[in-house]
Amino acid sequence: MVRSIVAASLAALSFASVSQAQDFTFSGGYDRADFDGVEFDTVVLRGRYMFNERFGAEGQLNFGINDESVELGVVTADVSLDYGVGAFAFANLYTNEGLNLFGRLGYVHAELEADAAGITVSEDDGAFAAGVGAEFFFDDRNGVRFDYTWADYEDSANFYGLSYVRRFGG
Repeated sequence: MVRSIVAASLAALSFASVSQAQDFTFSGGYDRADFDGVEFDTVVLRGRYMFNERFGAEGQLNFGINDESVELGVVTADVSLDYGVGAFAFANLYTNEGLNLFGRLGYVHAELEADAAGITVSEDDGAFAAGVGAEFFFDDRNGVRFDYTWADYEDSANFYGLSYVRRFGG
């Protein structure tokens, strides 16, 4: 799945360089993931291709950077978010030269790992996801993004993010 998202991002980048009328965006930053009270810090990387001024597609990768200790009765488990991957339909709800307010709907997949008393268990799951956010651009190409995404896992998850944004094309 990760390879297909990377391939789609590279294909979109090559198409964006041919067609300057469209918009391709890379962003990278920090997401705080909250899985029903168990919180993880993650590095997030995104690629987005806009088909027109309003609608586009976005791919996302998250990599966990910390472990969380969770009490399970008398045993303490170290839990980590190994990775998360997502694909979204993206819509600009309001846009002008320096500001984009957006919404997105899609699918996310994550793998978590728990280690307790020398036993390691990993679990992966996918879920429907929806989010909103804002991008503020300092100039034609550079900006910052704030966003929130909710994912409908068995126990729902919330992601809060802050990222640097670099726009190409358009």
